[in-house]
Amino acid sequence: MAKTIYTEEYKIFQKLLKKAREDAGLTQVDVAEALKTPQSFISKIEAGDRRIDVIEFWNLAKLYKKPVDFFFKFDDKSEPKSKKKSLKAASSTKRKSK
Repeated sequence: MAKTIYTEEYKIFQKLLKKAREDAGLTQVDVAEALKTPQSFISKIEAGDRRIDVIEFWNLAKLYKKPVDFFFKFDDKSEPKSKKKSLKAASSTKRKSK
């Protein structure tokens, strides 16, 4: 199994973190100052170079004034639903033996 940081869902999560920050009218420097961290910390999170733990995430959600579920919109993938791979049921027809 691939590490979660490399999944499509994590990429969506990253984009939503950045969108929430921008919606709040904050720069990475503003966020870093509010959380008492370096600006590079925020940049690495948004770029996917660093994972965040649940408390860091909770603090960002509060700072951005977004509900937690805002960040889990994985159905909003750019790929249309019709192009998604689906499993096909096995054929139920039996072959006749000779």
